[in-house]
Amino acid sequence: MSREGAPNQRQKPSPASGTPILVWLVYGAGVLGATIFVFSILFTVGASVLGGAGYNVSPIGFVLWGAVVAAAVVTWYVRRRQRR
Repeated sequence: MSREGAPNQRQKPSPASGTPILVWLVYGAGVLGATIFVFSILFTVGASVLGGAGYNVSPIGFVLWGAVVAAAVVTWYVRRRQRR
């Protein structure tokens, strides 16, 4: 007896869903934060080397952008562990 026309009894796996938009927003904010963080450090070093004692550093800015970068890194790490 031929089974070619018989329906498949196995469940088809659901298609993989894409990355949620919230994750992309966190990644984008992390990239922006990392860029601002790096340029802030470079600007501070440049101001201290080239300038005199007339520059101010905002510790709140470093903490804020560092936190944004940390949130992106944590999101990336958690999602990477979930795929394994």
